[in-house]
Amino acid sequence: MFRYKDTTLFIAALREVLEVTSDKPVLKGLGITVSLEGEAPKKLLYQSSDQINGVNNLGTYDEFTLHFHNDTVVSVALKLRNYGDVVLGFVEGKIACENPFMRRKSFAAKESIAITVDEIEGIHSLLANYQHNDWWTRPHFDPDLIKLPTHTISLLWQSDSTYYHLLPVSGPMCRTDLKGGGGTDGQGFSVILSSFQGGLQREDALAFVLGMGDDPYTLADRTTDTALKELNYPVLPRERKTYPEVLDYLGWCSWDAFYQKVDEQGVVAKAKEFNDLGLPVRWMMIDDGWSTITDGKLQGFDANSDKFPEGLAHTVSMLKEQYGVKWVGVWHTIVGYWGGIHPESTLAKSLGNYLYQTADGSLIPYPDPALGFGFWHAWHGYLERQGVDFVKVDSQAAINNFLQFERSVGASASAAHQAIEASVALHFNSTMINCMGMAAENIWHRPKSAVSRNSDDFMPKSQSGFREHALQNAYNSYYHGSFYWGDWDMFWTINHDDQQNAVLRAISGGPVYISDPLGQTNPLLLLPLIYNDGKLIRCVRTALPTRDCLTKDPTRDAIPLKIWNYAGEAGLIAAFHIGEESITLESSLSASDIPSFTDKRVVLYEHFSQACKVLEAGESYSFNMQPESCKLFLLVEVKGKVTPLGLINKYASPHAIMNQWSKDGSEIIRLREGGRFAFHMHGIPTQVLANGEEQPIISIGNDVFEIVCDHFQQEVVIEISWR
Repeated sequence: MFRYKDTTLFIAALREVLEVTSDKPVLKGLGITVSLEGEAPKKLLYQSSDQINGVNNLGTYDEFTLHFHNDTVVSVALKLRNYGDVVLGFVEGKIACENPFMRRKSFAAKESIAITVDEIEGIHSLLANYQHNDWWTRPHFDPDLIKLPTHTISLLWQSDSTYYHLLPVSGPMCRTDLKGGGGTDGQGFSVILSSFQGGLQREDALAFVLGMGDDPYTLADRTTDTALKELNYPVLPRERKTYPEVLDYLGWCSWDAFYQKVDEQGVVAKAKEFNDLGLPVRWMMIDDGWSTITDGKLQGFDANSDKFPEGLAHTVSMLKEQYGVKWVGVWHTIVGYWGGIHPESTLAKSLGNYLYQTADGSLIPYPDPALGFGFWHAWHGYLERQGVDFVKVDSQAAINNFLQFERSVGASASAAHQAIEASVALHFNSTMINCMGMAAENIWHRPKSAVSRNSDDFMPKSQSGFREHALQNAYNSYYHGSFYWGDWDMFWTINHDDQQNAVLRAISGGPVYISDPLGQTNPLLLLPLIYNDGKLIRCVRTALPTRDCLTKDPTRDAIPLKIWNYAGEAGLIAAFHIGEESITLESSLSASDIPSFTDKRVVLYEHFSQACKVLEAGESYSFNMQPESCKLFLLVEVKGKVTPLGLINKYASPHAIMNQWSKDGSEIIRLREGGRFAFHMHGIPTQVLANGEEQPIISIGNDVFEIVCDHFQQEVVIEISWR
């Protein structure tokens, strides 16, 4: 039988959907509905159950299988494999074929099998992430399960002090989604499988992972890692991926600056502007508009000759040789261009063996890893010879739109991503930005690439655009961050939301790049984000909402959006007022908002006001926020007499601390470069040296002191002495 805590997991998570008595399972609120092609959905009847025990690479488990059928034609087995704090849900659907020469029944391409659940007991609050259009996901917070949006691809809920994460899986064949309704009297919610391919008489899939735990952040990583191990995919979780060197530096993208009117003259002029400003932009992305196209389809590998009259190589060489740009990237879609490859192009003739014509006549890279690689190898090899260093791959969720009903959603996504990533690995050292690809099949099928767009586009002209942009990025990061470092998109340095956007990128943990038009760059806004050489002062992991707002909506509830991350060994919390009402918000924070800081005594420092306070373990700090404002709090553990805060002219100030040690009654801190260095100290410092030179000591209150050593461009060794 189930071990006690395993049964408790089911009871707590699914309201006694499955109870186990001495020898008989009792089902409450759990059902199976099947849709066959051309027929109305049918609810199957429970038939029998069986149970086994076993051990595999994930550990010891109990496996309980529930069998459902309908007139012996359609049968579905729901297999629940229980490891204690994680349950894997498998579905095996079959259609019997008694007369092979007659018309065969098949599962519907969409929503073929649904596991229906009447209720989850004890939900206090939840965070659902759902795909609200073809490309992107956003959060949903209403705990009424019947309102759960269609295409929900992650569901976190809290019951008392325990969190549960239900993660639908997009596997080799089927994609799983959640949506409200489907249970008894239309209540509850449904776990829905879709292959997007017709004619199937059998569907076998790992449908979902359900995990429980006290820590919602490790829970997301654990459910993701468990599913990937069970699938035995070549897909790595984020923590095992390599972050690209290119994206560790400040960049610029042409999109919001020029849109599709990008050309060599504009890109080069922008590079010159950065040089004139002394701003170390180290990479530039030539976005949509550079390609040779006809009727919305790719015509050739080379750049548009009207916009780049001397070719792409000429533009790239100018950027690198005359303006010090180290890396240049270019944009393309996952099928070449938005509409694919032009059927009458030279590409269609010369690379026809690597191209596939879909049912609607579109021509795309072949949906096979080896054949598709042939196309990308040819194009990326050409781009590499022009001096291009990396790519942004857009419109990724379109793969299923091109191939639905011809290939299963898992097979088409897997083939497309394996083909393109093999080529990017060969030509660009695996450096790519995935974009317009937050559909589940894209997220689950990229083998190695480390960075993926985490939200809808930055909208520079939208007066309220930051509210939605911050909301999506913070909450999408909950599930998406287990797979990728999130790209929180480009922004403008001169904009009504410029300060908030800069702080949002500072804490994101991902790339930082701008898209300012000509003559519209404010370097002062960017300096707190970078070192002198253009390297990002990047946080350690993907940023996430703090627990007190993780399952609440900061656009509607009277709370600020608080996001946490690590900067070196310190904690960082950014707070934003993104509420729809223009009211002052009252809030608080404590060291426990940073998961590993719960019992720590910390120095709290707010970047903009320079407010500073020592927080004892368990102590809170109260603050107010005005509409459309932001705050940035630093929390550094107090370990000894001197607690360095780092370079406070930078947002993630402790990042600059390379190491620290004590010597003969003094404290020594090595910094990556000079700036405004601050430290907290019990007592009064008698002398502070920077690279052996004595510096004036400035008291900024509450036992916090500052020295200004910004004339040092390279490493600085600080020595603090006291009596």
